[in-house]
Amino acid sequence: MRTTTTSKWVLGLITTVVVLFLFLPLVVVVVFSFNGGFSAFTWGGFSTAAYGQARQDSTLLIALRISLEVAAATGLLSMAVGLIGGLASTGKRWSHRLLFLLFVVILATPEIVGASGDLLWFVTLGVSNGFVRLVIAHSIFGSALTALIVRGRALGLDPAVFEAANDLGARTPTMLRTIAVPLLAPALIAGGLLSFTFSLEDLVTSVFVSTAQTTPLPVFILASLHSQFHVDIFAIAVLLFVGTTVMFLLALAAMGGGSRSRMRRGLRLLGSTSAADGE
Repeated sequence: MRTTTTSKWVLGLITTVVVLFLFLPLVVVVVFSFNGGFSAFTWGGFSTAAYGQARQDSTLLIALRISLEVAAATGLLSMAVGLIGGLASTGKRWSHRLLFLLFVVILATPEIVGASGDLLWFVTLGVSNGFVRLVIAHSIFGSALTALIVRGRALGLDPAVFEAANDLGARTPTMLRTIAVPLLAPALIAGGLLSFTFSLEDLVTSVFVSTAQTTPLPVFILASLHSQFHVDIFAIAVLLFVGTTVMFLLALAAMGGGSRSRMRRGLRLLGSTSAADGE
């Protein structure tokens, strides 16, 4: 009994140390966002001035706006491409398996390799719009990630649902809209949110494909390290953390059981339409 108690105590201690180690950088960022000193790494007393400075730093706000716009576009594009690719990769043919393998290769490719290829491809095609370049480059990873999430969800769906919809006379586009999309909504939302988050914090790809007119926040922060790292950057980081956390909580609340109720409504709609046609 004493050995079991000791083992649990040691395991609990190790878990606590690991959790504290993982969250310590976040705690440091939150604490230093209230630093009253001019330098970010020198404590000058408690103050909320950094948040006021962040609102007045036009260059920082522009970089933040670009990052948010790129991340939002990346999330939407990744959801659209991921839905099609995820459903297409569930087939049994060699082309479907090849598509699934392509998604895995995209996720496994080192980011520096993909970023170099993106830059070379954009230069070859003559794509000079920095916003377009950022969205496309970020969506390559986001679409592959969303497709794999959608594929896993799609493989777990009950085929009887689609057979029932088919018996009610639903065509493929109708089944996608009323059955597949509602049931895959949690996977789509999760993939879109992850794509949004990864785009927001992406540095390597952004350094390669961004332009002087479209500098996202991670590139701006990296450039600030070579001059003067101000505390207002910590304030923006805390606001982004709070915003993304709230967004994930709202998404989890929205996903709770809604997809199945929408699926049932879709089946009832198909049934009523079928009955009306029969009359």
